[in-house]
This record gives sequence, C-alpha cells and structure tokens, in this order.
Amino acid sequence: MRYFKVLALVILFFLSMVFFVQNTPELSKEVVLSIQLLQLKFTSQSLPYYLLILTAFAAGALLCLLYFMGDKIRLSGQLRTCRTRMANLEQEVNSLRNMPLDEGNYPSTAETAEEKNEDQA
Repeated sequence: MRYFKVLALVILFFLSMVFFVQNTPELSKEVVLSIQLLQLKFTSQSLPYYLLILTAFAAGALLCLLYFMGDKIRLSGQLRTCRTRMANLEQEVNSLRNMPLDEGNYPSTAETAEEKNEDQA
C-alpha cells in the first residue's frame, strides 16, 4: 500500500510540473486582489496566478495536516482509555479465575443429578 501512495504522489507531482510548464505564460499574468468590507477597502499588490495557486495548495495541505493530527490525537486518547479498561477487566477476570471455590456453596454434578431424579419420582 505504501508503494501506491508514493506512486500517487509522484504522479501528482509530475502532472503539476506539466501543468506549470505548459501554462507558464498564463500563470505568469498578474492579478490584483481586492475586498471591500463596509467602508474599508483592501487591495493587494499585483501577484502572479501561480503564486495564488501554490499558496492555496499549501494552505489546504496545512489545514488537512492540522485536521488529521487532531483526529489522531483524539483517537489515541480513545485507544488509551480502551486499553486501560481492557487491562482492568482482564485483571478482574484473572482475580475471579484464581478465586478458590467453596465446595459447600456449589453442588457437584452428581448431587444435582440425584436431586433431579428425586424430583421426578
């Protein structure tokens, strides 16, 4: 499976490079971004398209990384809780398994068979 991931990354990188090489003139064009909120107007310096694409890709990768790290931390906590509970339950089972049986409280199979025969008669 690891080889498929590496192969997919190599293919993605290759296709990205082909895209940038074949579209260099269009991606080198500059654009000015602007936003107007209420009375405030913000404008950026002129930026090439390729910089916007690479910045968006990097921001997306960073957000995905943060999301999956948070998910991994949450699942690690759940795993730790489950392992602790499992260890406690195993300890309880072992303590019950090693507990001596009191012969007076538990009838043997021969005694239960005799009682059934007496009940049927």
